[in-house]
Formats: sequence, C-alpha cells, structure tokens
Amino acid sequence: MNVGIVVEGPGDAAAYPVLMRRIRNDIGELQVRQCGGKYRLQRVFLSFLNEFHLNHAWQINVAFVIRDSDCKPPQEIEEQLREVLYASGFRHFPVEFFATKCQLETWLLADENAVNEVSRKRGKNNRADAVPGQLESYKDAKKRFHQMLTIAGLPVTPAVYREIAQCVDIARIEERCPWFPQFILRVRGC
Repeated sequence: MNVGIVVEGPGDAAAYPVLMRRIRNDIGELQVRQCGGKYRLQRVFLSFLNEFHLNHAWQINVAFVIRDSDCKPPQEIEEQLREVLYASGFRHFPVEFFATKCQLETWLLADENAVNEVSRKRGKNNRADAVPGQLESYKDAKKRFHQMLTIAGLPVTPAVYREIAQCVDIARIEERCPWFPQFILRVRGC
C-alpha cells in the first residue's frame, strides 16, 4: 500500500511516517508533505493531494491529512477538513483526516524510556523522568516535550523526533493517551 501524508511541520513529517509503518507493516511508497503550520495546512492540503494524484510513479492508494487539535474536539477539526475536500470534488483516492488530541508531542511524551534510549544511543548520560498525569489534557505538550529533550541532552530536531518514534512503545502510548487507539484503527482500516 502506498501512502501520502500531509502534516503541519518538520517534527510531524519525521515522526508520523515511522509511527504509521510501525502500526502497519505493508506500507510501501510513502510521500510526506509538510505545510508550515495548522492554518496553512487547511489552505494547501488539496494541492498536495493533487500532487500525489498527478505523479503516477507513486501510485498513492490512500492519503492521511494529520493536524494537531490543540486540545479542541478533534472530530470538529476533522469535519472542517473533510468539508474542504468534499467541496473541492477531489475523488481520486481515499483521504483520511486525523486530528491528534492536542499535539503529536503528547504521544512522544508518553514514553520517557524512548527518549532516554535515544539519548543513550547518542552518547548522553542524562535521563528524563516520566511526565505525570493525563497527557492529552496538556495544552503545552510541545513545550513539555522540548523540556524533556533538553533534560535528556537531545536537540529539538526532526531527526530526534524520528529516532524517538522508532523507539517508542506503542502499547505505552495507547495506555497513556486514550485518543491514540483511534489513530491505530484508522491506519489499519485504510
């Protein structure tokens, strides 16, 4: 299965493909486009979907448009994006919309062991502690995640996001982030 992904920014572009491949092992070609923020995503995602369609070499079977909800009701954001798609008349392949409950960093915060593993692999001796509480209620998840990276001696870069996504315990994210199983269902269901 070949997949197109449209996301907000560079951290998303680094982590989501890794998470999706870990959830579903039959993903072949994967094209990722970042928009430079959630508001720009809403304006330009259609142009990326058309790019996926027009490049026949990629043979995209399904596309995902993924956006942070910033702790607003995710379903409302997904519906807004769906309405833009329907109004456009785009019908070339299925498009799945997903609004992460709060932010991608909410999921990466769920497993401090993954952060510490990446830190260790990079030759650091620093260790981050678990972030307590209901992670999907943190409106400042990105800030907290960046603090965790700093404590672990890691830079805030797409490469670090990718490495953490490769190490993260999917079951731990499911346990700590009740909205994450919806992402799993949608990735597996397409």
